[in-house]
Amino acid sequence: MRIFAATAKPRRRPATNGFTLVELMVVLAIMALAATAVVLTIPGEDRGVRSEADRLAARLAGARDIAVIEGRSVAVNFAPSGYGFERRIAGEWQPLPGRAFAQRNWPGNVRFAAGNGQGVARILFDRVGTSPTPQTVVLSGGDARAVVRVSATGEISRGE
Repeated sequence: MRIFAATAKPRRRPATNGFTLVELMVVLAIMALAATAVVLTIPGEDRGVRSEADRLAARLAGARDIAVIEGRSVAVNFAPSGYGFERRIAGEWQPLPGRAFAQRNWPGNVRFAAGNGQGVARILFDRVGTSPTPQTVVLSGGDARAVVRVSATGEISRGE
């Protein structure tokens, strides 16, 4: 009597000299994600104008808060080249100290215009945070445009 055992001889696979379709698709997906990340981090004109408007709105809010905390007037002077902050001490205007309030020039791709069409403007915050000189500041560059508004109540808003 003969008993047959099911023994499998290991078969040798032929050597593969390439990549499978799945491996190629995974590599392409990773490259697409990396390219997307690079494109999204490149600052465009729109982002530059928007980020400058956000920065300006934050600095204006800080200046208003300083006026309330110190109980003295704070002014922001705008020009085509940039803007700076001052506070009134003993009847004289002096630069507002601190790195956040240092004179700032507009980036090269950003243009400034006051809401009244003038190339210069001044926003004043009094000791209670209101603004007797409400103003609209328009920043533009290329096709991008951003607006920062300061109301008579001292409220600062940002829009397009």
